[in-house]
Amino acid sequence: MKELTEVTLTDLWREYNQSFRDFWEMQDTAVREFRKLFIEESFEAERREMLCSLPYERTEERKDYRNGYWKRWITLKDGRIEIKMPRIRTGGYDSKIIPKYKQRMEEVDKALMKVFLYGASSRLTGEALRPLLGEAVSAQTVSNIAKSLDEELRKYHKRVIQDKYLYLFLDGIILKTKTGLGTKKKAVLTAYGITVQGRRELIDFMVTSHESENKWLGFLHNLYNRGLTGQTLGLIITDGNAGLCNAIDIVYPQVKRQRCWAHKLRNVANYLKKKDIDVCIKEARLIYKAENRAEALKAYKQWAEKWTSISPKAVRCIQKDLQELLNFYYCPKEIRIKVRTTNVIERAFREVRKRTRPMNCFNNTESIERIVYAVMSHLNDTWGRKPLKEFTHKS
Repeated sequence: MKELTEVTLTDLWREYNQSFRDFWEMQDTAVREFRKLFIEESFEAERREMLCSLPYERTEERKDYRNGYWKRWITLKDGRIEIKMPRIRTGGYDSKIIPKYKQRMEEVDKALMKVFLYGASSRLTGEALRPLLGEAVSAQTVSNIAKSLDEELRKYHKRVIQDKYLYLFLDGIILKTKTGLGTKKKAVLTAYGITVQGRRELIDFMVTSHESENKWLGFLHNLYNRGLTGQTLGLIITDGNAGLCNAIDIVYPQVKRQRCWAHKLRNVANYLKKKDIDVCIKEARLIYKAENRAEALKAYKQWAEKWTSISPKAVRCIQKDLQELLNFYYCPKEIRIKVRTTNVIERAFREVRKRTRPMNCFNNTESIERIVYAVMSHLNDTWGRKPLKEFTHKS
């Protein structure tokens, strides 16, 4: 044994840490024992109420008899405990405190779902909470918990949509599902809106086999019939998908359409020689950076005069859609940067890809629906009620 004078600061710190750990272990044990006792006493009170009698009491009101106990495991927020479940002689005892077949408390299921929806695979999710729960949860269990979103998702797709959007962005993202013959692509058609108050919202989505005019038409008709009639719409922003453009002309023919400049310039680059791409695209950007629509037209003419002789197809690529490329100039100056491309909805898609990257491929369409809905709900909650700063700009 060391003399008192030989005790170092390191020794004292080690002793303190050990005492601290011992104290919290005692606290944890005491709390777990109290919780176990509380749950079991609650079961006893429930059984007394069901039988209408105390133990060994003989009354005319008695409805049944006690029949001992059976052991059952339940996972709480701080770990797994074994509890005594009461029985009655005739059977049929269904507790309202912890329902039959319930293995985890609601808070545990919610925690597992959050970890899963924030990006972990079903296997990693089960492992992630092992230190807290005292055991790993199987990947199948995590998948079953995720299925509890289905009812919430059904209501989301059926809800009434308020006709409050000033700008509507429409685009799709491609995800993969497993089939017996390999993987198959699925298109997620998505509607993103900015309200008249400047609040952002992912309005709805539809998982379908591909992006065709009929698919987009069905999606837009669904939005229209649920309330998005477009009475307040000032602009619909899209990429160059022909089927989508045709569907918009049918459902929202009265609304101006804005073609995405980012997609358009990528198309222009396809018609250019490699040595001309950087210069030509840089000069083409001056069109949408102009102060107003008249200046933009002037910039286009200057650009077209220079590049017609070099790459006439590149010039025609912009020329044929020039009207729709310049419709954003009818919007307030502060919001133009937001509505001249589909970048805002593309950023939402990046969040979907970030979440789905660990999964690589979905098992079925239902699993795509759950994950996309979860990501979109998370984004909508994050954006909350705060409007875009462009709408609060004071001129």
